[in-house]
Amino acid sequence: MNVLVTGATGFVGINVVEALLARGDRVVAFGATELPAAARAAFAQHGEALTVVIGDVRDDAAVDRAFAGRRIDRLVHGAVITAGRARELDDPTTIVEVNIAGTTRVIEAARRHGVGRIVHVSSGSAYGRSLFELPHLYEDVTPERPETFYQITKFAGERAAIRIAALHGLELVCTRLGSVIGPWELDTGVRDTLSTHFQLARMAARGEAAVLPAREHRRDWVYSRDVAAGILAMLDAPAPRYRLYNLASGDDWGGLAHWCTHLRSVYPGFAYRVAAEGEAHNLGIAEAQDRARMDIGRLARDIGFRRRFTPDAAYADWLPWLVAHAGWGR
Repeated sequence: MNVLVTGATGFVGINVVEALLARGDRVVAFGATELPAAARAAFAQHGEALTVVIGDVRDDAAVDRAFAGRRIDRLVHGAVITAGRARELDDPTTIVEVNIAGTTRVIEAARRHGVGRIVHVSSGSAYGRSLFELPHLYEDVTPERPETFYQITKFAGERAAIRIAALHGLELVCTRLGSVIGPWELDTGVRDTLSTHFQLARMAARGEAAVLPAREHRRDWVYSRDVAAGILAMLDAPAPRYRLYNLASGDDWGGLAHWCTHLRSVYPGFAYRVAAEGEAHNLGIAEAQDRARMDIGRLARDIGFRRRFTPDAAYADWLPWLVAHAGWGR
């Protein structure tokens, strides 16, 4: 099967490309930059099964070139700007152009080129204020109340993709991801706040001391390999009943200190402590509030997907990867 992945040189995209290649698909990886050297080396064994196309989803011609002459069977659309407040202040137009207009451009190109199943990768951030005010998030009943440009554009991108699919009878599903951690996370310049787990891993590798927030900010982290597997399950499902699926873990991952103890097993000199009263922590945190858990029952019932990695299993898988990819993301 020939699969085009947009946003393929970013965190989630690289995981999706890796999973597709591992099962024998041919992949066209479309991204704004070249694949990182470590990913190119890891995927070299797949030879001509991987084609990298550098381009911008704001460019009609570049998007069309990614599809042209390749008989693309499936599409995973993951190109996005994960914007923080500073980018909202400085450049809201680009956020809109990539997250909404870029989405419609890619979906329209897929329609013109006769692509079958399309998976549009969205975010739990589309729930907006409901993320912080409700205990659980359900696709069919939870109100979407987006406020930030990232939340607004992810929700609008979903609705635009779904509308195009309805108008033209396309096979399209959208998936809202939880907070993703795991292999291949990197600073691409379009994710304004990296995960706290990745920040801590980078500190440990650099020999820096971490000061953790005095109050934990809880969320249902989801491992990147589970995210890739869930996206592939939606890509393959014979007849999805719904347009929208949450993809998260449903787990309480414990506090950041739990991850730090795992990091210390491979970086024994890693020092960390909880901030004293009135002391500032030294992590970048996008949302200083607890996030509700995303219900994943629809994905399990309809698609048949269940996540593989518990928190401890994820950490046990990730740590050897970090050691093997020493220097990644520094």
